[in-house]
Amino acid sequence: MRISLSSIPLLPILIGVVCGTIFDTILPSIFIIATIICAVIAFIAKRNIIAIILLATTLGWGNSTIRNAPIINNEYLEKELIFEGTALSIHEKDEIRTIVVELDGVKDSSLHHHIPLVKSCLYIPSLNPIIEVGDRIAYLGTLELLKDRRDLPYEFDIVRHYNRKGIYTSSFIQPEDIIIVNSNNSWISQLEKYRNNITHLIASLPLSSGSIEFLNATITGDTSMIDNEQRIKYSTSGLAHILALSGLHVGIITLFIAFILYPINIVKGGRLRYSITIILLWLYAIMTGLSPSVTRAVIMATVFLTAHILQRHHSPFNSLCLAAIILLIITPESLYNIGFQLSFIAVASILLFAEPLNPISQRNRILHNITSIACVSMAAMIGTGIISAFYFHNFPVYFLLANIATSYLLPIIIIGGIIAIISMAIGIEPIWICHCIDFLYSIIDWLTTFITSLPGAQIDKIYFNGWIILPYFVAIIALFVSIYKKKWRWSILALCFGIFTIIMGYATQPQHNTTEYFIPRNSYYTNIVMRDTTAMYLISTSKGGDSIDALDKCADKYADYMGWHDVDSITHVPFSFSTTRLYRKDNFVIVGNDVIYIIDNENDIYPINIKPRYALVCRDFKGNVLDIPKTINPDTILLSSDLHKKRHLRYVDSCRIHDIPHISLRDTCFHRVIIE
Repeated sequence: MRISLSSIPLLPILIGVVCGTIFDTILPSIFIIATIICAVIAFIAKRNIIAIILLATTLGWGNSTIRNAPIINNEYLEKELIFEGTALSIHEKDEIRTIVVELDGVKDSSLHHHIPLVKSCLYIPSLNPIIEVGDRIAYLGTLELLKDRRDLPYEFDIVRHYNRKGIYTSSFIQPEDIIIVNSNNSWISQLEKYRNNITHLIASLPLSSGSIEFLNATITGDTSMIDNEQRIKYSTSGLAHILALSGLHVGIITLFIAFILYPINIVKGGRLRYSITIILLWLYAIMTGLSPSVTRAVIMATVFLTAHILQRHHSPFNSLCLAAIILLIITPESLYNIGFQLSFIAVASILLFAEPLNPISQRNRILHNITSIACVSMAAMIGTGIISAFYFHNFPVYFLLANIATSYLLPIIIIGGIIAIISMAIGIEPIWICHCIDFLYSIIDWLTTFITSLPGAQIDKIYFNGWIILPYFVAIIALFVSIYKKKWRWSILALCFGIFTIIMGYATQPQHNTTEYFIPRNSYYTNIVMRDTTAMYLISTSKGGDSIDALDKCADKYADYMGWHDVDSITHVPFSFSTTRLYRKDNFVIVGNDVIYIIDNENDIYPINIKPRYALVCRDFKGNVLDIPKTINPDTILLSSDLHKKRHLRYVDSCRIHDIPHISLRDTCFHRVIIE
């Protein structure tokens, strides 16, 4: 397929909208004026493409600025007030619910104030009361600005993540302090609730538990039933993408709809058939939550079907650009969504490389279609492999084998599942269909297990700086040009940038010859996290089952830090422990030459033979902080962040008044490098 830039008139506009969305996060809005001036100059100089890109940049920039939610007025911060708003999204994990609320009102005493629409994050330590998306709620709480709580390098920046979504504040409230003012009964809300009904129907089918979980994920997009072990299997085998709704799933749904509506075509109702298909696809997209990948696929399908209705030429590249522009105009923060990036890059890569990679001519239609499945998987991986490796830090080696087999089985399972759901809804138990689904799913499950067990099934601990993606895509673009123009100069350019990408990926890896330790900010116990080159240790005041919880949370929270420093696992340090640079005996911890004495209760204060550099005061200490320098005589007192807030402040005041060297760890992480 020959590709001409004239057939993609929306490409310059998309480039501009993307640039404008990015510039909104790194440059002041005043630069929009400069961009407009440059666009006018470009038009005068008859550089129309450049002018269009610059004008589209101002469009994306201005749109992102306007949609960037304002930070709430300071007069409503740090005060216990009654807030009102609408629930936009709900996420549940470990008995904690996170609800994103669009606030529009505040009650202060007996007065009700309307405020500009602002988004806030609401944390509830309970799954009650039952709240659904779209419900109007009121709650008593204190609104606080989101604070950066990163302690170790490479931790996930949750504040930046929320800020990009226009969320700047949060509240932690108890379930009894929230009420539902009005339930959302709009048709969109009702349509979204149908997903729960479909989930219940799937769960009632005579299927194995694995088939039910798989079918629910691939039809409704709800992956909550999939356990972590299964997710790892699909990720290792290169099939993680089939658990997330995407263009593949929408394509299968479209195929099913087209088959059901085929009788309309017999009576020359082709346009009506296409129109109904478009409506049903959008209803499905809304029901499954309008994820970027599904919305992209439905927009492209809409353009394709509309072109058939109007009997016009259709350009898949132009449709892809249109889908991206629409999503970025409606939700500019989608640009930073992993699903958005993977979805659009995968489709673009397939359109560019799937045909050139296919060794079989289209004249041999049967063989060409068979080999195209492998070529599509290869093409998608060319574009998304590096993006996926950057975010998930691994690469599935046998992805091609897994995807070829699954590509034939998945459509049958999904279509069979839809038929089974419809049968169950009308009161017919589809036993034989369910037997077929179970059999086909067992093949996929066996395949993922087999591939996972193969040696070198996955390359792990892939870490590199994000800017390295740029020369990689320059290499990909050069490769594309060399294929279509058949000029060796572009091939050499692609090879050079490819080699440069690999070299810089290795050259920018951090050195591991450092010993350092951190005292992070925790609310329930005090941790000391120590890394000795590629070994990592946890010293914690947590007790019993909490020790396992502390270790698991550290391993999860600091996974990227461990990956960057080639650390395989983190070791929990018992009360008696010794290595070359770490020693612990009861409350004494020695890291390098730093002696730390842990004070977790009043009984820990007694004369000791070793003078500690630091006395670390923890949660359960409720005594007089002035007794510490008199009895233990440390160089500095460290006040852990897990101390009760009022007691913490009282200790800080006492140390300040009596001129005792101290460091408060409430708002900062303590970090010491022992060996550089």
